[in-house]
Amino acid sequence: MNPESISTLLQKITSLGRERAFAALGQLLGEQDEGTLYAMVETDLGASSEEYTTSTGFSATLFMFKGASALIERGNGAGQSKLGTIASACVAQVCDDPKEEYEGSSQKWAAICDKLLEVLPQLSPRAVIDISFRILAELKTCGSTPNSFHGFLPMLLDTLGAIGQVEIVSKGFALGAASSQNNGSNSSSVTRTGSELKSYWVDSACAYRWDPKASVAVCALLREIVLSERQVQSVAKRMLRQLKLVELTELPSMVYQLLLFTRKGFKQEIIAGIFESFDMLEDESIQPANADKSNSDQQQQRKKWRELGDIEGTVMLHINYSIKQDFELGNALIAYAKEKSELAVTAGDSTLVHGISTFSFACLLSLACIHRFEETVTGLLRTAIVKGIHDRILLSSVIWARPYLPTIAFDADKLLKSTVARASFGWEQVMQSLLRLCLNLIDYTAMSAKRAVYSHQACAEAQRICMEALRAAFAAHEFVRIELIDQILSHITFQTDSHKQFLALLRDLVSDNPAVFHDYHTKFVEVFDSISVISPSTIEQLLLATSPILLEEAQFRKSLLLVLRKILFTHSIEERRTALSGLFVLAKCFVTALDDCHSQLAAANNALAPTTAMARQLQARVDTLMTVLLEVLGLLRRCFTQQPEIRAMSYRKLALALDTPCIRRNLFFLNALSEIMRIEFAKYYQGNSAYDSPINIIQCVNPSTHKIIMPISSFLQCFAKLSICLSDIDNGLNASNGEELIAADSSSGFSHDAQNMWKDLCLRFSKIQIEDFELDPTGDYSISDPVGLRNYNTALMVAGCLDVLIEYTIMHCIRSESCGDCRQRTCDLGDPALAMTLFSKFARIGDVLCSLCLDDKKKRLVGSISDLSLLSLSSLVNILQLVMPDKQRISNEIHSLNADDAWGNHAWFISNADRASAWSGNQAFVKHLLEITLARVLRRITVANNINFASTESLSAAPEIENVLKIAYIVYSGVFSYYANASSGHDIQLPSYLKGRNTRGRSVSQLSAELLLACGSILSSKAKTDHLALAALRPNSDVFNAQGEPNIAATCEATSTLLVCLRSVVDLFLTQKPVLVKESVSLLLLINLLSERLTLLAVSPGIEEPVQTQVYRCVNSTAGWGLRLVFGEIPGDINLLKSLFAVISTSQPFLQCKESAFAPSVKITRDLLKDLTLPALSKDPDCEELAPTIQIVATICNASRLLLEDAPDDHEEEDPNLEVYTLRTIPALIGAIITWFKAELRQIDWVIGQLKRLVKFELLLRPMHDTEDLHVSIHVERRICRRLHSLAELLDQLLSIQFSGKVSGDLVIRCLQDMHKTFAQLTRAKLSQTELPISESYIETLTLVCTNLNSRAYAILVEKYGSVADDQASQNTKGIIGDKKKDKGKSIKVKSKMHRDSALVSSLVYQIELTEKYVIQLSTKFKTPLAHYLKRSTARDFRIETSAIPDLTIMEEESGMESESESAIDGHVGQPREYYQVESNGEAEDVDVSEGDSEPETEAIDMLDVAADDDDEDKDEDEDEGEDEDEDRPQKSQQKRPRWR
Repeated sequence: MNPESISTLLQKITSLGRERAFAALGQLLGEQDEGTLYAMVETDLGASSEEYTTSTGFSATLFMFKGASALIERGNGAGQSKLGTIASACVAQVCDDPKEEYEGSSQKWAAICDKLLEVLPQLSPRAVIDISFRILAELKTCGSTPNSFHGFLPMLLDTLGAIGQVEIVSKGFALGAASSQNNGSNSSSVTRTGSELKSYWVDSACAYRWDPKASVAVCALLREIVLSERQVQSVAKRMLRQLKLVELTELPSMVYQLLLFTRKGFKQEIIAGIFESFDMLEDESIQPANADKSNSDQQQQRKKWRELGDIEGTVMLHINYSIKQDFELGNALIAYAKEKSELAVTAGDSTLVHGISTFSFACLLSLACIHRFEETVTGLLRTAIVKGIHDRILLSSVIWARPYLPTIAFDADKLLKSTVARASFGWEQVMQSLLRLCLNLIDYTAMSAKRAVYSHQACAEAQRICMEALRAAFAAHEFVRIELIDQILSHITFQTDSHKQFLALLRDLVSDNPAVFHDYHTKFVEVFDSISVISPSTIEQLLLATSPILLEEAQFRKSLLLVLRKILFTHSIEERRTALSGLFVLAKCFVTALDDCHSQLAAANNALAPTTAMARQLQARVDTLMTVLLEVLGLLRRCFTQQPEIRAMSYRKLALALDTPCIRRNLFFLNALSEIMRIEFAKYYQGNSAYDSPINIIQCVNPSTHKIIMPISSFLQCFAKLSICLSDIDNGLNASNGEELIAADSSSGFSHDAQNMWKDLCLRFSKIQIEDFELDPTGDYSISDPVGLRNYNTALMVAGCLDVLIEYTIMHCIRSESCGDCRQRTCDLGDPALAMTLFSKFARIGDVLCSLCLDDKKKRLVGSISDLSLLSLSSLVNILQLVMPDKQRISNEIHSLNADDAWGNHAWFISNADRASAWSGNQAFVKHLLEITLARVLRRITVANNINFASTESLSAAPEIENVLKIAYIVYSGVFSYYANASSGHDIQLPSYLKGRNTRGRSVSQLSAELLLACGSILSSKAKTDHLALAALRPNSDVFNAQGEPNIAATCEATSTLLVCLRSVVDLFLTQKPVLVKESVSLLLLINLLSERLTLLAVSPGIEEPVQTQVYRCVNSTAGWGLRLVFGEIPGDINLLKSLFAVISTSQPFLQCKESAFAPSVKITRDLLKDLTLPALSKDPDCEELAPTIQIVATICNASRLLLEDAPDDHEEEDPNLEVYTLRTIPALIGAIITWFKAELRQIDWVIGQLKRLVKFELLLRPMHDTEDLHVSIHVERRICRRLHSLAELLDQLLSIQFSGKVSGDLVIRCLQDMHKTFAQLTRAKLSQTELPISESYIETLTLVCTNLNSRAYAILVEKYGSVADDQASQNTKGIIGDKKKDKGKSIKVKSKMHRDSALVSSLVYQIELTEKYVIQLSTKFKTPLAHYLKRSTARDFRIETSAIPDLTIMEEESGMESESESAIDGHVGQPREYYQVESNGEAEDVDVSEGDSEPETEAIDMLDVAADDDDEDKDEDEDEGEDEDEDRPQKSQQKRPRWR
């Protein structure tokens, strides 16, 4: 038909439509053929968008729809066909229009689609099919569908799916849908249902290529369609594939469509696909800086990284919003995170890491913003971080399993730092959750370390990671600062378990950004206002942390001083002590700042071109600090006049402050302090020689209460140190760089006068006797009596004064030799004889107090004279350096310390070599110094530091690491280096203090060994063990400062050398007569500590092969050395044997070859069969490693048999190797072995947990549909079984030991219970992982554990626990009632023993049966017979001899019912907890089956036969039953049985 005719028809249709003559219009349409209708629609819709208005345009097409509908309503069969033709033509026009993006076309096609949606129910099935597949063809051709169809297409496909069976003539769409089910038929038509056509449509849409720009629209279209479960999975996979192809800007919209699609199911799979796509983008965008790239390329890369961050931030918001609408989506995200955290394993060379990625970690933090998921997400991430660190540390220490396990790859440090860095580019919403996570993790690790949930090393590492992340967040993001400061101060104020960590965090934050805190100083003032609930040490640390703010912020400084001044005059003594601690910290901070200003000012004045402005600025700062110092000194002066408690603490704190180098050289502070101290000293100094005592001691004691009102000894100590400091400045020893700026007043006059006064004090005190103070050496010194209390306090102050004078004399000698002052050298104060005279008088008073001073309970108050000393650790370091000089340093002019001015040069040691003999010749004096040093290092409060009013917390401050290292050097070089040279055969002359050993108390060698061990323990707790060997063998200033980590190679070499030296010293001690046992024990413990650290250093990343070899040889020889000692001629000391076994158990893993000892973790790649390299598994891989322990256990078995035999063989009785194994040492050694054994079982438990993770990881790497075995996992399972088998053999020997009396077998029985728990865990792991077959190693272990060990255990149970002891069983109830008090105590012991035995045996039997249950389940699951490896229940046929149990009820009735105490003791009298009826001789008796407190409640104890029949009859019945009994075992296990005594 020509166009004119088409136009005429359209005009006619428009006219009829406007006249609403739809019947005539329908009749007109019925007269037209399909081609004409199609042409009419095409002509009408072909009008341009500019011509379209609401009144013109395609009105003819809309009237055609109404006409066709009217035709259908009249019942004309052709109406449906006409309507379908019109609809098909409209769809074709929409698809073919290239101008859809224009606004006019969009409105036009939207109106057409609305009309199509209106007439959709009237369309014929054929029309619906044609329209549907026309749109599918458009998707195939263009990769998208017109936007106008988005509301119409879902309804169209729903209609398509509702169509019944239709016959489809051969067309591409229908044939494609039927091809899979047509069996290759060439027929021209097929019959299909609408659901099949819809399924084909959806599958085809997923198979076609989508235009990346139209992907969001297609996904939105598919999301609206009602899909089956299979179709949902198919569409989800297609949408996830398309996610990787869309533009970066389209990602948020695409992700949002996917999140909406999760309502149809497969939530976790979609979440995983989204995270996988973003992880790929992360790997592409975030690359390390490449030097070859140009600046433009690097800028482009940074720009893309920022853009990706913004996109990811938007995606997180979409995820968060979607989860709020659907909480199940949040659960799916948490499940995905749990699965990924379990797969945190590195494959190959770190090329494939499965774990929580940075983006998924940020999404989890975003999820934590929702209150419903906050606790769950925080707990998940917290556990994953700590456990990942713990597992990584543990993997390096489990030597036997390390070659078979992959590396743990959960990098929490990278996750936290990356999240903080990305928060500036779109991730801001996660920072609050990150902040809460880090704070919660610090709290959690502090609590876990306290409760030993995780290792201290893992907790410390997690805390370090969190603190670094918080520091980075605080520096980069202002919006988190106020909340972080509030949280830190809250933890500090309430003294939580983690308050020390938060103090360290605050110190780091203030040090990084001091200017930021200027706006928050009011919050710190509020904390100081609540000083009553804060400990003094916390206040000190808080002030040290905020010291940079104090120095810069004047308002904060004024407010703080005002608060401290107010608290110093409160009624509470504790609050005043706390304020006083803070005041001394302020003084130190200001003096340090003043010293720095002096140095800078001196440097500015000495510069070639000095800056006047800078000098004026520095001078103004100096003036300000001086003013503040004067104010602080004024407050201190008031403290000197307060109560004795405050005075004592003030003097003690001041004495410690005067040991600080910056205070010792600050002349301004010292001069101001000297004026105060000089006035106070004049009140008590009696310069007139007519007085016997130069100090008025009587004035220091209250005459009515006889209590100390003036701690004169502490005051003298401060005054002595002040005098020494001023004297050093006069002699140029402590000159500051800028001291000339403030040295307006010379201190030489005061120094000279003070020296004369001290000389007078020393000489007069050296001549007086104890009687001169009205003290009787044999009098009363008991503090419960007024006279005794006066004597005690007087003697205490006299001893303190003598102690101060001894310190001043020695320090004066050291200073006089250092400065070379002839006047001081000729002074009597430098004479060692004077110091020894003073010490003899001090020792005499100390002996009196030690022997006569008693408290109210008649217990001694003073243990030794060292408890009376006030010497500080810094002074002790200097004194011990003089008393115990290093011979190597004296003889070696190029010694590393001889160039260190702080410790004297070579000439100083040469000049003091002869004079040192005068000091070290007095062995009692050397012991005294070592005892004091040991007390200071161990932070032990002595009598002198706790005189009723001294604060114990402030006086027991942790020793500085520098002093600890110096002490370790002095002790080793002054004691053990001599012994090491002597043991090597050199002719060494030992110092005089090492020669005599007949003195009372601990010897110098013992004290030195204990002191060196204490230093090692402190360094180990501070993670500074690596510095110990370097300080002892290669000392220098850098080593003593302990800043940073030392070189690993140098540390390993020094530690190995130190171990060899200590071993030679132990050999010497054990061969001397008498044997030095206690010294050897301390050194063995130190050897064990160093060996543990050395084994960890040997597997550090990047360690060189020669260093590893040296470490291996050292530890290997240590194991052999320890084994030789155990079987050598050593004394039978319990502690010696236990410490030797500790050394052996630590070093015995290195008895195997070097390759096995240092084997790295296994590398797993995707090509398992090709690249898998695993160490060969021998028949008994633990033979070499466990050989020492096996040999020791065998010796114990032999010794116990000889000890308990009636007639031992003469040859065995004379075996010298068995002399140390006695009834006293065997239980202790067995206890040490059991402790090691349980630690090994815990390691196996951990490896079993890693096995479960490894199976999942290996399944993930294995190709799909691959049935190859999991080689790595199976190898690990076999290694676990071998290890368990070796330990089970060892336990078999322990069970064969003959126990009696003192040699108890309870520990071994409990160890067997732990063995069954571990084996049960392995069996459960095999049950949960069907990929692990039942190996030969598992069957061998099963046979040994469940057959051999159980048989021995049953024999021990019957023999040792089957009845009450004969002497108890022979007693009848009448005998028990005889002597009520005596027999009542015996009955309590009998009942207590019965309770313990019942709890022990019932728990063991329950655990055995639980293991057997899992074995039977494993046998059923794998269809492998394993039940015959289990020990038969008849082996447990033992009887309870109820006749041997005393009837306590009769005793209570006849004892007059002594009421509730006896009822509580007997347990079953009055109100019993639990009873069972046990048949015995035809009568029912009550048997108490309650358990002890230490064991869990067991509900069912199966296969525990308690019978009164004859044992032989039971065995015959069991043999007759045969296989029937096996079938009855599971039913029996559900029955409750009586507890066994």
